[in-house]
Amino acid sequence: MKKIYFAGKFNKIKQPNISLENSLQNDFRSKLLGSSKLLTHHQDKLIINNSFQYAGPFYCEKASNGNFTSTDCKEILNAEYNLIKNSDTLIAVFSETFSPGTIVELGWALNQNKQIIILYQEEASCYDIKSEYWFAIADAIKRCKNLIIHKYKSYQEITPLITKIIKEEL
Repeated sequence: MKKIYFAGKFNKIKQPNISLENSLQNDFRSKLLGSSKLLTHHQDKLIINNSFQYAGPFYCEKASNGNFTSTDCKEILNAEYNLIKNSDTLIAVFSETFSPGTIVELGWALNQNKQIIILYQEEASCYDIKSEYWFAIADAIKRCKNLIIHKYKSYQEITPLITKIIKEEL
């Protein structure tokens, strides 16, 4: 069963007095998982639709000591690097909210020769790749032999597009 890592900025509702679970309810990963609760803390062997294993990320990753962490940058970095290292595929979602972490995760996956799928929202640009992420996408095109790229128009299209990609292309 393929392990898929879903890189992309967390789409978190920023309201006071809202639980972590509720703040993540609109994130595309929560919709794929069927529950934002599954996205809050690292879980091993999270199977989706009997077709793939969700490898990460989680809002609170598991630190090397086994505890959950959301504030120790080195522990999060190591945890996510290992999740990508142990994945078969990385799906990078570039949205209108800029995410340096997604670019780094894409670079890690490229360096490990992973299968990569990039989804990006097209926008006005002077470049032929119509995204503020054009440099990272162009680098992936140059370096990755197993690359699939899809464009989308709105954030709401991401979940159905990923579902279609998993069914038809993985």
